[in-house]
Amino acid sequence: MEEMRYVAIIFWSIMLGQVAGFIGGALNQQKFNSTYSIIISIVFAVIFSVIPLILDSSVKDTKSEKNA
Repeated sequence: MEEMRYVAIIFWSIMLGQVAGFIGGALNQQKFNSTYSIIISIVFAVIFSVIPLILDSSVKDTKSEKNA
């Protein structure tokens, strides 16, 4: 069930990335490119999915060192 969290993160990052790309393109008076928006959205989704795992493991390491 934990894997569904990552599927939801990727899904919503693509949706919100498309909206942000469309609005950003309109504000800069440029043509909207959905391929670039999807790629950037997935990259940020992966980054934001990995950062909590890294931070959580460092907190666990710090707690285990204090208990030892």
